[in-house]
Amino acid sequence: MNVIKKYANRKLYHTNRKQYITLDGIAKLVQEGEPVRVLDNETGEDITSVILAQVVLQSRGRNGTQLPTQLLTGLIQVGGDTISSLRRSLATSLGGAEVLDGEIERRIDYLVVTGALTAEESQRWRHLLTGSHFNQPAENSIDAMPSRNDVARLHEQVDALSLIIEQLANQREHEV
Repeated sequence: MNVIKKYANRKLYHTNRKQYITLDGIAKLVQEGEPVRVLDNETGEDITSVILAQVVLQSRGRNGTQLPTQLLTGLIQVGGDTISSLRRSLATSLGGAEVLDGEIERRIDYLVVTGALTAEESQRWRHLLTGSHFNQPAENSIDAMPSRNDVARLHEQVDALSLIIEQLANQREHEV
């Protein structure tokens, strides 16, 4: 684990290497797959996420490609939500709906091949999980971001659907 301390003068010190490090240096560590932890030297608070956000914004600014305003607004709106909410926000902003639909299709196909679902059941599940009703624009604006409650409800629904699919698969395995 690469432990980095941030001092009041905004300097970052890599305690393992016993030398100062820049945001670019932290970016290089992360790109190489090295685990990084950044601590505030005065409070001991873990500020890794704050520093990594700075790394992302700095690298984006230098490359001339800006993060979409909708994405940044969404990140601020989800605030303290879980990292999975962040991943879903990013995936949605970067066209992740197609990836998600593809994964749903792949899993349903697998359940049909293994006999956990019939062809008729698979059609119903495809309609329920990838139907056009999910692609409708939001009420007030096409760019409207879901609220924290909307995201929480979606998490609950996905978890419930996953449980149902697992139960169906287990039922089919015991019947065969």
